[in-house]
Formats: sequence, structure tokens, C-alpha cells
Amino acid sequence: MKKKLQNLLLTFILLQTFTLSSQAIDPSLYVFDFELDHLPLSERVTYLKDQGFAGLTMPIRSAVHLEKLKAYLNTDEVKSGAFSVPIVFMAYDFKFKEKLDLLWKEALAISPGMPLWVIFKSDENFTQEHIKGVLEEMTAEAAKFGSDIVIYPHDRTMIEGVEQALPLVQQLNKNNLKLTLHLCHELRAGNGNRLLDIAIAASPYLTHASISGSNISVIDNSTDWSDTIKPLDEGDYDVEKFVSVLQKIKFKGKTVLHTFGIKDNENHLVRSMEKWNDMVKNTHEQLNTDLSMILDSPENAYWDFDSESWFISSLGGEKVTIAEDAYGWLTRLDKDRNVIASRWVEGLDAPTGMASYKGHLYVADRGVLVKINIEKGEIIEKIKLTGSRFPNDVAAADNGDIYISDTYENIIYKLDLKGKLEVFLQSDQLECPNGLWVDGNDLIVATWGPMSNEATFETSKKGTVLKVNRKTKVIQPIGEGKPIANFDGIVKYENYYLATDWTGGRLLKISKSGEVTEIITGFVQLADLGIDEKNGIIMMPEMSKNRFIILNTKGL
Repeated sequence: MKKKLQNLLLTFILLQTFTLSSQAIDPSLYVFDFELDHLPLSERVTYLKDQGFAGLTMPIRSAVHLEKLKAYLNTDEVKSGAFSVPIVFMAYDFKFKEKLDLLWKEALAISPGMPLWVIFKSDENFTQEHIKGVLEEMTAEAAKFGSDIVIYPHDRTMIEGVEQALPLVQQLNKNNLKLTLHLCHELRAGNGNRLLDIAIAASPYLTHASISGSNISVIDNSTDWSDTIKPLDEGDYDVEKFVSVLQKIKFKGKTVLHTFGIKDNENHLVRSMEKWNDMVKNTHEQLNTDLSMILDSPENAYWDFDSESWFISSLGGEKVTIAEDAYGWLTRLDKDRNVIASRWVEGLDAPTGMASYKGHLYVADRGVLVKINIEKGEIIEKIKLTGSRFPNDVAAADNGDIYISDTYENIIYKLDLKGKLEVFLQSDQLECPNGLWVDGNDLIVATWGPMSNEATFETSKKGTVLKVNRKTKVIQPIGEGKPIANFDGIVKYENYYLATDWTGGRLLKISKSGEVTEIITGFVQLADLGIDEKNGIIMMPEMSKNRFIILNTKGL
């Protein structure tokens, strides 16, 4: 290994400067009004406002609570806009439908525009269809007041987590039917390590979230919530992860501090507010300055000579994913690898390979080729790749032809300068094509290997390196065509090729006669590399570790 690295400059990329280009979540924090009834209502509002809380939420269980809501709304702080009651909520019990229907309707009428959270209590006599019926009625009534109905997933109810609620929201398709994400209930549902997955899927509908300190180990108890509802500075669960999730999905809603069952004096509210402010600041800075936070499963690094920029594609979701979830983006670095924009272009699904031609960047995404104006950082169009399931890498020829590999379908597409898209080649001989590079009259193809399991990307044999004549489309192996590696990216430098072995964590040097030399090894998921040919610098994403390996190729 030492000999192989002799005369090489091998570094792990670190950010040297940064620009705060990602908008932080709303730093306002609201609070449940639990355990505060010992304070007169007017004193309570003043106290919470003085501690920095923007407002509160309260439950509606009876006519008494409606009067309490009116009293809150009539305080000077609320009437002046200095404090608010952004949400009220209720537990819907089908056994008391008639009584509860009157309550929630009056709650909406008392404060037009105020969202209403709804929890559906468990009852074996009622089904999801009954819930749909209630939500249809609620959303229709709420629309009259310009209000949202927000499903409140809750432990030990008919809807215990956001993933259960999401299909209902999508099926009903009501503009004013939304979701809320509660950390304590997702932890009870066993989703502590899946919060980002859940938040990404639910993000189009999320309008509220609640947060609390928590332990990692939760208890199976319906009344004691001391495991998952603590002051924010207590418990061994890293609550900052939850704040980071909200930052990552660019959550635009309101966050509420959960306080149910916390009977300590009000000092815990002061501590929680301090902790909240620290976490919002820390997570925002990390997403803009910490490479491991800026990147999320980076798949490709691409150097554009004209703009002197590196572009990095992130699949998003903290794993290998090709989901169409609009949670993928491109990061832009300058020639010294300083961050120009952490999320230069976003709203992509799972962007992978890239190539550029005369001011435009072409990016493989799910089912499409995305054309981006580099100077403006704007998407010009998304070109549908008919029949494609996994567009993977992109290569540009000197005449403007753009080639795109589809790994699942054994297809290589071609887009010409006139915008004509065609299937350039489809053949099992391509053995799941991945990396592409145009080398004169040949298209160089680094193959993944015939896939035996698409879900796990397992292959029946390793991939190899091929060359395809761009005119005749004749496919030939480079060398003997023996299985070598599960190839990801490939580039050319001087008179040889450099290709990454994704599963083996290796960089391989391949001569035109097919001789293979191992350059570096010991990494994990080395993905699609890019090269600054003028300076001989390559960047290789180590996908699983959210970082890039920088290598000076001179001396190889």
C-alpha cells in the first residue's frame, strides 16, 4: 500500500470556507400548556412569552376547554400578535362522535385559520374507512374558515406514526389535510433511526412537529411518558438528530415543545429553550460547513473546466437510494474545493452521474436527464428517458452528443445537439452499464456486472471494461474481458483509465491492453469519480462516509 501511494497526494477533502446558502428552520418554539394550570392564565402567557416561547397549544376535550381557548385568545399578548395559539388539538373517540363534532366545529369557528390537530383513539369497532369519513367532514368544514386539519399520530391509537397517516393524506388528497411529526411518538413506534426516511416522505404535508428530551430505551406503558417526554437537556437520546432532520428537509412549519407529565417547576422550560436555540444554530451551521452534513450519500464528483467548478451529486436519505422523493441535490465547489453553494440545485430525486457541454450540466436522475444552466444554477428541462429505470452515468463528446447509461435496462441513450434522444444501444453484452467516458471514436463503458438481485445490487459475476464504437456500435472488451470489479465510475488520464470498484473500495488503473493495477484500497463504496485533467486531480466519493478522496494522478 505504501508503495502504491508513493508520489501520490491522497487527502480526505475538508471544507476550507463556506457560504450559508441553506435557510434554517423557523427558530420560534411553541409549547404545550400541560402542567401549567397552577399559574393564572394571564401570568402564564406573560411568563412563557418572557422565556422566549412564541405561543402555545392546548387540548380541547369539553366546553370548559373552549372557554379556556377564548380566554387565551383574549389576552393582550395574543391580541397584539406577540404570542399566539397556533394549534389546538383533540382526541377523537368514535363513541362520542356527536358531542365531539360539536366541539371541533366550535373550536374552528372561535379562531378562523387556526389548524386543528386530531388524534383518533383506538376502537376495534371502527376502521380506516371511518377515519376517512371523519376527515372528509372535518376538512370540508375547516375549509370554510381557512383552516387545516392535521393528523396527530399518537402511541396506542388508530394512527401511531406518520407512516400510517401518510397513505390517508395521499388518498384523500385534500389541500387542507396535513401531518404533524412528534418525536416522542415516533420513538415509541420504533422509528428513532428512521426519522429522516419518514420526514422525507411526509415533508410535502408536514406543517408541525413536536420535540422533547428522551431516552434511547423506551418503556411499554400507556400512562408514564417519562421515557420520551423530558426537558430537552435530559435523556440519553441525541435530540439534535431530530432538529437536524427538520433542517435537512427544510421544514417550514412550527415546532412545539412537548411537556406532558413534566411536573418540575418552570425552570425546565428555560433550560429547554436554551437547548433548542443551541440545537437550531448548531445544526444549521453543520449543514453548511460540515462536509459530512452537506453531503448525503454522494454518488458523483464532476469537474467542469469552463466554470472551474466541482459539482457533487447527493442521493439523499443517508443510504443508497433511487427513490423518486425530490430529496436529492447538487453541491458546487470552486477550483480549490471551497463550497460555493451547499445545495446549488435541489429538488432532484436521486442524482448520479454528470457531464457538461458549453455551459450546461447534464445530470442523470430518476427516469430523466436534467439539463442545468451552469451560470444561473437553474434547471432548463428534464428530458424523459423512455423505458429507463436507473439512469446512472453521463458522458459528453466533443460534438455535443450526450450519452447516458441505464444500469437496470442495459441501455445507453444518446442526446444530440438538436435535442433528439434515442436509444443508442441496448444489449445484454453491456452487463449493467455504469460508468461512461468518451475516448475519441469509442465510448468506454465500466460495467457493474450482470445483476442477480436489483434490491441488493448483487451480481452473478463482476463487471468489466468495454469499448463501444460510436459509429458502428460494435462492443469489444478492453483486454480479455474477464470479470474485474463492480465498477462505478471511469475516467481517462494520459494513456490509461482510472475506475472505481464500488464494492471493493478500490481505485484501479487499467491500460488500453487491459492490464489492471490496484492503486488504492481499503475504502468503502467508492463511487463515480471525476477528474480535472489539466491538473491531474481526481475526486472520488466515498459514499458511505459522506466524504471525497482527493488524488493527484501525476506519478501513477
